Amino acid sequence: MAKKDRPNILIFMMDTQGARNMSCYGYHRKTTPNIDAIARDGVLFENHFVTSPWTLPVHASIFTGRYESGHGAGAQHEGLEPGLITLGDVLNKNGYKTVMFCNNGWAMEPGPLDTARGIAEEIRYGGLPPVPPYIPSDKPEERDQGSMKAVGVARQWMEKNAGKKPFFMFINCTEPHDPYLPPEPFRSRFLTEGIPYEKAVKLKGNQVDSTIGKRCETFREWEIQRSLVDGETACLDHRIGLLYEAMGEMGLLDNTLFMVTGDHGDTLGEHHLHAYHSQNGVWDSVCKTPLVASLPGVFSGGKRVKQLAQPTDIFPTLLDLLGLKEPKARESIQGGSLIKALKKPIREFALMEAQTPKHVMRRIWGTYPDYDVRKMNYALKAARTLKYKYIWDSRGFDLLFDIVKDPDEQWDISAEKPTVVKKLQKQMEGFLMSIEQRYYIDMYRPGRANLDPKAIRRLAAWGLYQPGVVTPWDGD
Repeated sequence: MAKKDRPNILIFMMDTQGARNMSCYGYHRKTTPNIDAIARDGVLFENHFVTSPWTLPVHASIFTGRYESGHGAGAQHEGLEPGLITLGDVLNKNGYKTVMFCNNGWAMEPGPLDTARGIAEEIRYGGLPPVPPYIPSDKPEERDQGSMKAVGVARQWMEKNAGKKPFFMFINCTEPHDPYLPPEPFRSRFLTEGIPYEKAVKLKGNQVDSTIGKRCETFREWEIQRSLVDGETACLDHRIGLLYEAMGEMGLLDNTLFMVTGDHGDTLGEHHLHAYHSQNGVWDSVCKTPLVASLPGVFSGGKRVKQLAQPTDIFPTLLDLLGLKEPKARESIQGGSLIKALKKPIREFALMEAQTPKHVMRRIWGTYPDYDVRKMNYALKAARTLKYKYIWDSRGFDLLFDIVKDPDEQWDISAEKPTVVKKLQKQMEGFLMSIEQRYYIDMYRPGRANLDPKAIRRLAAWGLYQPGVVTPWDGD
């Protein structure tokens, strides 16, 4: 593709947005009318699975084209180490103006361990003034978590920069992220009937209490929380619609790849000891997220693609779309091209990995110092096909689910299907051994707030957190 013909690229990340409560993915409530419309013009990937159940490693997978164990950024090592070719590096080199709008430090944290390393402009939109006509309401009940402002500053940036050279824009908005506080009018539109908003918010549990079973929400309480999430999803869908409409007015949509995705979902009552933002499961409720792409002539026609897709596929897709050879980048990438996936499968299974959830153990001991966190000392790897989900658990057992018959993953059939378990285990091990992996010593990202030093030192004492040399504890 000639440089002058290269399209603009916009990736809109719906932070903490799973696929299951989106109307374009079959949800019974009309939560995403704008994304539905984009999907009708573009392509919807029905089976998109993130590489890990939380923000940091998934964003690292997008920007490197690698799985969690391939780039090494995750719950054990909170940063992307230097040495890998990134999407930003390649696009900058090939004449793109690159920018990222984000307020989530896990997705964008300038410095040597930056997940989005290589993006030329990294802008925290929270500190910027709102841009007309997208001014957040001055009414408290109508205030969102910043998405209206994000859409405004993104539009302003495009008005100033579009047309000079092709641009790559990445936007991360956190409306679906907990706490679930949808603004009006979405709050009233989706809130469970008969429940005052203030009561609905108070009914919410928290990650620690719900994960260790200190609090067990009722079915009704989970239903109410889901209604709040639906409102948040609808709010962000509205903002995406505003941006898409503005780009149409600017004449940009005919030559822009517009992509909407999510980095993970939340677990809301589907599985015991996995709750909210706990990051310790590889269930579909967390790892199946949206992927919708629109670009005339490439991702168009309202096609729904069944082939398995993952965040690792975005980087190679852009290389193919732009006609870039980039042999070193292609050698480093561990995903496949979504353009190829339009016609045929590009993988045997989707790989999901959850490192030992250090977050969970640290947070538990910060609140409940007498709890036995060894229960949380494990790692998971999963192979997801269109038929089965196989989960390898480091505690010494396997799980297998028939996704077609049991989409909520409630009935383990590993004992009934040992041949399937062995086959998927062997396939996953073969794949993991075929790729370069990067495992680093444990590291909490420097400067992160709310790190209980005693809880961290206790974890190190038992070898549950291994940061290298640790000094004697001289605190209380």
